Amino acid sequence: MSTTSGQNLSLGKLKRAVSSSINANNTANTSLGSVSSNATNTKMSEFSIDSVDSVTGFTYLWEQTSEDYQVNFSSSGSRFNDKIASNTSNFSWSFDGNLDVTIGSADYVASVTAGSITNTGGAVAGTFNQSGSIMVKFAEDGQSDGFNDHATRYNTNVSKSIEIVDTYGGVPSCLLFGSPVSKSDGSVVNVEDLNIGDEILSVSLQGSTDESVGDWKNDTFNQSGSFTEHSSSVSRVRYEFSQHYYNINSGSEYITGEHHMLYRQAGSENWTWKTAPNFSVGDYLMDKQGNEVVISSLEQHIDPDGYEVVQLDVEPDDYYVGSTFVVHNKGSNSEPTYPTTQWSTAPGDETFAGSLGDTVTSDGVRTIGLSNGSGTTTISFDQTSAGAVTFKVAWSTSGDPDSGGTANGGSGFVTFPVTGISFTTGTLYMRFQAVCAASGDGTGTGVVSFTNNGVTNSDVDITLNFT
Repeated sequence: MSTTSGQNLSLGKLKRAVSSSINANNTANTSLGSVSSNATNTKMSEFSIDSVDSVTGFTYLWEQTSEDYQVNFSSSGSRFNDKIASNTSNFSWSFDGNLDVTIGSADYVASVTAGSITNTGGAVAGTFNQSGSIMVKFAEDGQSDGFNDHATRYNTNVSKSIEIVDTYGGVPSCLLFGSPVSKSDGSVVNVEDLNIGDEILSVSLQGSTDESVGDWKNDTFNQSGSFTEHSSSVSRVRYEFSQHYYNINSGSEYITGEHHMLYRQAGSENWTWKTAPNFSVGDYLMDKQGNEVVISSLEQHIDPDGYEVVQLDVEPDDYYVGSTFVVHNKGSNSEPTYPTTQWSTAPGDETFAGSLGDTVTSDGVRTIGLSNGSGTTTISFDQTSAGAVTFKVAWSTSGDPDSGGTANGGSGFVTFPVTGISFTTGTLYMRFQAVCAASGDGTGTGVVSFTNNGVTNSDVDITLNFT
């Protein structure tokens, strides 16, 4: 710790540094015992540092989420963190650039919350990313002549460059409100009722990469490994809204499409981290006992008004068991992949009308472009009412599948959702078809959505009117 020759470790300034009041008097009578709360074997150097170092935290912060950022110190004494670094009056946090963030009352750790990014003109994920720096100045009680004014970069801003990620309305790593989560004591609570410090079930994953230091998305775990019950502590609970979620195995998990889960493709020896839009029925997810569970059904639900979801961060592991399956935290020090997707020939509103018993096919092709995609693509339809109507899609990567659905190598008309399409770049061509039964409810609405790598574009609104 810092005890260089000639250093002025003023007891009056130390009193000011540990005081919770602003502009405490540094000439008032005080004692080392009263400052340390321990009159025995206390050294003034235990409150000292050599320098103010870097600010650490995730480089990429998703819109509408929060992350902790921390200023670090070298050669800090054993009482520095508890007595000085924990004092909010010793730190001034700020930001620059075009960041839309708020910073709460903070000591050497600040919670930075990103605002909502408004998309215009049919923009897609990543279009309106914001960049700038999070900055902090350490000056005890805001004074230039503090107890640690000898330290390098005392009373000087240190910073970290960050980017706010435009997720196009998606919220990463969330479970739907009402999702039951198992605590390590055997009790089960809804995810929204968890508290910081609660221990929840996890699974041991030998060799996993910590999200704060490496690219955990590339981790693989051989199926022959040992996967036993474990526990993780809840470090953050946040309440958000998402415009979509996936229902896996008829209620086994309700989870947003950006949320990575431990997944194994049928025929593969390795577990990997994948998102729900890249799953296929017949592949596997891992439960809390480390067992593989086959994916029997996968449904996407979309509502532009949003669903209430809960975002968890856990430590020391960065993953936990959701309602049923092993899922991962969010967080990234490398730029996330957000493919650019945009409907290029869709009016936004389309009506399929006729009499009960009719089959109506769209009179024109609908296309959507994709670049920088990853994995596979999903087309889904979230239908409200109109139980007598079965809505279908025919798709092709080569051209208009036409009214018959099979031109240009078209798929033919198939029911939603269509998952696992090997399509990561270029243009997808689609025709829609509504097949109405001879009786029942033939009126309602729906939204056609296109998802790749957790990014969803859902600009085609459908009206069904069969009477």
